[in-house]
Order: sequence, then structure tokens, then C-alpha cells
Amino acid sequence: MTNQPINLYQGKKHGNFQVASVPQIPLLESMGLRVGTNITLQNRYALGGPVLLRVEDTYSIALGKDIAQQIAVNEVAGS
Repeated sequence: MTNQPINLYQGKKHGNFQVASVPQIPLLESMGLRVGTNITLQNRYALGGPVLLRVEDTYSIALGKDIAQQIAVNEVAGS
């Protein structure tokens, strides 16, 4: 477990994270990505492709690499 936030795109596959900061993009908030949200990185696709996230163990969303790199996360226990 790390105390330093990393960008979401750097997270390990199947890792559990808590969002530390999110860019001010209204669509992200409407999808439930807010500071404190728990997420699981389900997959990171090759060649700079999107990441697939499980949000609060409820639903999955895909985010492009450029957006994922702007989201800071902290790894949580159990990853």
C-alpha cells in the first residue's frame, strides 16, 4: 500500500483504489467519480488504450488514457 497518490493509468490491474483528486469535468462527477470514491482497475488496454473501472463495486465505466492520467488515486488494502 502506498501513501503517495499515483495517476489512475499507472495503477495495477485488479488493484483497489480510492480517488484522491479528479479534474473538474462534469461528466466524471455524473459518472460517480468524486474524491473518496472506491474503484477497482479491471483492465488497462494495450497501446495507450482505455482503462476499465468498477466504481463502488456497482457498475463499470471505461475512461480514455488522457483522462485516466489526470485522476489521482491511492491504493487501498486488499489490492
